[in-house]
Amino acid sequence: MDKIKVAAVQMPTVADKMENVRAVKDYLDKLKDYKPDFVVLPEMFCCPYQTSNFPVYAEKDGGPVWTQLSEYARQYGIYLIGGSVPEKDDQGSVYNTSYIFDRQGKQTGKHRKVHLFDIDIIGGQNF
Repeated sequence: MDKIKVAAVQMPTVADKMENVRAVKDYLDKLKDYKPDFVVLPEMFCCPYQTSNFPVYAEKDGGPVWTQLSEYARQYGIYLIGGSVPEKDDQGSVYNTSYIFDRQGKQTGKHRKVHLFDIDIIGGQNF
């Protein structure tokens, strides 16, 4: 039985969306010698995780982040799970969306988070 190798990337984010996406390539370069089958990126890896940022950073399917993730999956021959990114639809609704790309860079899955939660930490985060 063959083993499946999975790598989970944990990374800091900066305000520049595409700088975050370029940082993903650095992580993939570091991982390539391990020959992972799947690489999973963090939730909202391309923007600071604050709900007020989501509409600002959101893009439609096929946008710059989606396109680059597709290219990385093809380039590295991996299944790439795009953690999640802010996505907007044609009506302007914003979603916390995870894309899955196969080894050829084809999108094979998409999940919009539906079970959102409220949090209010005294002196901390509030969603």
